[in-house]
Amino acid sequence: MQVLSPYGKDVLAELKNIYGFDSVESAREFAIRHLQQQYQFQVIEVESLHVAYGLVAKLKADGEVYHLKFASRSMHENPDQLFPWLDYARKQGILVPEVISSIDGSWYLSPLENIDSDYDIVYVMRDLPGKPMEQANELLLRQYAEAMAQFHRVGFDYPHPVLGGDETWRSNWEDRHELGSILKDNPSISKALLSEAMQVIEKTEVCTLPQTIRHGDFRFCHVFFKDNVLSGIVDVDESSQGERLLDLCYELASGSSPAGGSLLNFKQLRNTLAMYHQCLPLSETERSILKGVFAWAFLETLGDLSEFKAPQKNIDMTQALLHTVLEASAEELLSGV
Repeated sequence: MQVLSPYGKDVLAELKNIYGFDSVESAREFAIRHLQQQYQFQVIEVESLHVAYGLVAKLKADGEVYHLKFASRSMHENPDQLFPWLDYARKQGILVPEVISSIDGSWYLSPLENIDSDYDIVYVMRDLPGKPMEQANELLLRQYAEAMAQFHRVGFDYPHPVLGGDETWRSNWEDRHELGSILKDNPSISKALLSEAMQVIEKTEVCTLPQTIRHGDFRFCHVFFKDNVLSGIVDVDESSQGERLLDLCYELASGSSPAGGSLLNFKQLRNTLAMYHQCLPLSETERSILKGVFAWAFLETLGDLSEFKAPQKNIDMTQALLHTVLEASAEELLSGV
């Protein structure tokens, strides 16, 4: 059994302090016992434990691959809203994982007891094949843009609320100084570039945009391909109400792994933006604040890369693309759109 900790967490400390497990083996035994008691699985083998923000056990049960995921209740104000949305989206053709109901028909369970932690929501989802793109090309980027547009379009149509995130440009703009303070003392981040990006954010209009269902973390590392065909969208359990422009800009600033620098060059960024816009056009207001939201998204990405202890070359790749975005005029940034 593999034990993975991509963000450099102390695995044993995390298992004990957050979940109450004394060892990797006790976590494995819990996963098997929980599945045997609550799901109609017979033969179960845990292949890996993934310790990140939440715990995931990848397992093979009765010949198929599943993921048992521990999630934070604070991030899931009402899971009974989230899981029906994911089922609805899947039935509309969105390639999100199928969440498996337990024996009694519930979507999720809270099996941990006497633990001072809110990571007690546990659910099982079916595995999706494939892996993130390692190098960008037009074929993959077009599928990526179309999938995101389809996700957001279905969210516009979905008639029920999903969680309570309601993340907006206004809320992020109001927290801009906190974002700047996180990065200002980081020696890996250019002070001049940070200052320029913060000035662009400061000058960007604060406005209200149309709401849909946001993925919440629609980075390149969370969209899988197999044989050059998009095969799945993962890490969907942070989906919530919000403004789609945040998904769009954060995605285009991201990489193919948590610690990977920006995947795209400036031309690819503009072309992917154009392909998304063809599928689900940006409003005039969204276009007017696009550069400011990009500045925010790139600073968020640089904060992620610092937290994930990314190599300096990956941080520099992201800074280089941010510099190009900031140097571009609004016309150049939107020329593909």
